[in-house]
Amino acid sequence: MSWTSEAGGGREFNIGQNALPDLRFSFQMCGAHWRQVTTGWSYPEHGHELFELNYVMEGEQITRIEEERHVQRAGELLLLSPGRRHGSRIGNSPSMTYFCIHFDIDDDVMYRRIASLGSVLFAADAEPTLTLKPELERLARLCGEEADGASEAIALRASLLRLLLGLCMHAPELPHPEGAADAALGGQPEAARLLRERYALEKKIQDFLGDPNAGEIWSDRSLFPPFNWVCLFTVMVPDREFWGKPDRFLAKMLLDDALSGFGIAVVAAGEQLLTAVLFTDGYSVPPLEEYAADCKRLLERRLNEPVRLGLGGVAASPGELKFLYRQSLGRLGLHETYGSMPNFDFVNRTVRLALMAAESGYADPDLTLGRLAAKLKLTPNYLSGLFTAETGHPFTWHLMRIRIDRARRLLKETSLKVHQIARQVGYADQAYFSRCFKSVVGVSPASYRANRSKE
Repeated sequence: MSWTSEAGGGREFNIGQNALPDLRFSFQMCGAHWRQVTTGWSYPEHGHELFELNYVMEGEQITRIEEERHVQRAGELLLLSPGRRHGSRIGNSPSMTYFCIHFDIDDDVMYRRIASLGSVLFAADAEPTLTLKPELERLARLCGEEADGASEAIALRASLLRLLLGLCMHAPELPHPEGAADAALGGQPEAARLLRERYALEKKIQDFLGDPNAGEIWSDRSLFPPFNWVCLFTVMVPDREFWGKPDRFLAKMLLDDALSGFGIAVVAAGEQLLTAVLFTDGYSVPPLEEYAADCKRLLERRLNEPVRLGLGGVAASPGELKFLYRQSLGRLGLHETYGSMPNFDFVNRTVRLALMAAESGYADPDLTLGRLAAKLKLTPNYLSGLFTAETGHPFTWHLMRIRIDRARRLLKETSLKVHQIARQVGYADQAYFSRCFKSVVGVSPASYRANRSKE
């Protein structure tokens, strides 16, 4: 029995009741930062599908929003509506400090309410500015403070909620729509919906790559946009201070823009790196090395920072993303490099794809060279010859090494029984698994676990 059916009990004793409608909305903040600049500074014209609040803390800023020119002085607040192209420069002052926040709200009522304000400059003594100023200055201070775990996270969210409510409070009252159809037609633009789909995909990939306990096989293609190939690479700026600066947001936008012409690009931000995932629907294998090298040069030119590049690779299945990510981190020296596994940096691309497929599908006891060849649209004899010619070992040798490497990790990190581990890594027969394990590692699975526990 569900809680809803249980909650219905005792209705014969009610003398009156009512309820609020169910409600769900989400808020997205991007690229919030403060910046202090001096004479000569400018920010080029650009556009995005986000609301933007820009608060000048000292000095003077001149912002052009399409054909409108706004001179913004200390204490004044500029609201920009989504889709308006704009650019900024320092005004008639030796220095200028501003705080900027980009956001989106996935709620038709609140979105329309804030959008009704349009792009507008509020004077320092205007009521909206006075209402929002404490929250803006609090958020600006949070930009420069060291993270303090949950307390800072709660302070940030509380301030953002107060900011959002303050904006809605000062927006003009809108007529209530006649019905649901009117609400949909008078609501948010298509560009906002597409933006949220991209952010949802970004969060999905970021959560998966950042979760050490996430499953190794992630093969449900319905979770992703249509594609024939998925590519992954990681970029890192060695200077740790870079990742607390506004240019981090610029780097993400540059990668998004540079890759968008080749497919559907997603850039997931980590604490010290950016991971680019590209979904393409072409029939030929994408030249990932070329794309990544171009992005590296672009970032170095625009950011004026040295950039390190970690190539993950190209795969035909989303289930191989985890391997591509680990490989990209390994090439940056940020992750365990699987000592028992050979290095295939310069191996034939087809063999690399086959190895990545084996890495993601090792748990399937029916995985064979024939099935793998069919997946890659090759003959088994041709693929077998490639493996031996390019790596010096047959496919079965590689599959066994992948399975035993995974088994070693399970023996170290879990309390699963040996027969359970055997099944998890693709062996239906425990005795055969033990023989394979001993041939690779030199001891039986039980002895390996016992020895590791003594270390």
